[in-house]
Amino acid sequence: MAVISEIGDGANTLFWTDRWIHGQCIADLAPRLVAAIPKRWVKRRTVRDALTNRAWISDIQGALTVGVIVDNLYLWDILLNFQLQPEVEDKHIWRLSSNGQYSAK
Repeated sequence: MAVISEIGDGANTLFWTDRWIHGQCIADLAPRLVAAIPKRWVKRRTVRDALTNRAWISDIQGALTVGVIVDNLYLWDILLNFQLQPEVEDKHIWRLSSNGQYSAK
């Protein structure tokens, strides 16, 4: 993917699908967990919504296989000390240009 996100307040970045954890999305880091999330949450849960009261955990549906549990624990560990910055907007960076901005030129 050509876009990575730097999180500020988390309001404009999708939790499950955008590349916001060291340039990776959660589907790259925990694919079995993402498979257990209903599509409606995958497509609309923001980072801010997900991290508030750890709401992302309630997105998990269906059978909790060993793989889903392992991915869940791995993601929990990654997010344990993650802090939002309430006064800072998220930045979306276009990696295919030197200035980080997309241009249709």
